[in-house]
Amino acid sequence: MIAVELIKQVRRPRGWVTVATMAGIGVLLVLIIGTTEASLPERVGDWDSVVTNSSGFASPLIVLNAMLLFLLPLVAAIFAGESVAGEAAWGSLRYVLARPVARTRVLASKAATAALFCIGTVVAVVAVSLLAGVIAFGWRSLTVIDLQHTSALHLAAATFGPLAATGRLAMATGFVIATLASTFSFAFLLSTLTSRPFSAVAGGLGLCLVSRALDNIPGLHALGPWLPATDAGTTAWTGLFTSPAQSAAIGHTLLVQLVYSTIFLAAAWLWFTRTDVLS
Repeated sequence: MIAVELIKQVRRPRGWVTVATMAGIGVLLVLIIGTTEASLPERVGDWDSVVTNSSGFASPLIVLNAMLLFLLPLVAAIFAGESVAGEAAWGSLRYVLARPVARTRVLASKAATAALFCIGTVVAVVAVSLLAGVIAFGWRSLTVIDLQHTSALHLAAATFGPLAATGRLAMATGFVIATLASTFSFAFLLSTLTSRPFSAVAGGLGLCLVSRALDNIPGLHALGPWLPATDAGTTAWTGLFTSPAQSAAIGHTLLVQLVYSTIFLAAAWLWFTRTDVLS
């Protein structure tokens, strides 16, 4: 079922357009920053920064930091929100369910295919921005600057050789993908509840934005660590680029994402397997 669904989605150009657009935005960010402020420190997270022209590895860090606030959650919402609601909107969902295949398998195949496209998009953004950075600034060691004590001399917080930087970047990419789980799962749940893909996409992205807004209300700081999307959780991946690595926030964020995604996906399964589909 996953292979059938994947082949169907691969033949549709809109998925590839989304991947190409996001990767293109990553390259555009590298070009803009590289040609205007290449020698200035660019903030990565709350406490560190990198100088763009010091290493090609600085580029994907800057791109991730910029796109994780809105564009990458939007990607997760698009692929998840369109997965089931798109079929319903075209009126083909009831024909899909008419096949002698359990609804659970149908739903799982759609979730897996949407997740693969989401993961592929994030990986493409990182890979393309890294390639652009290496071409422009070289395959050199990555130096992370202590933003709290930065000065004209740029106090280095940590330095990673090319191989070490590649490994840290791979782990950071995996973590960034994991932080999109709650947005993806909620948009997927909404996709089973509506025949309007736009509503599911908007709802999934809305969860992310509202969660961030609540996290920034001073009186709700105690609630912040348990919200599905927060500034602290989103930027926890930057702890991988310190020496030693700071992983406490990473573990907590992964736990929160696991809880929310499990609840949303379970709700989607309960609804999809127990409701009548008329479109």
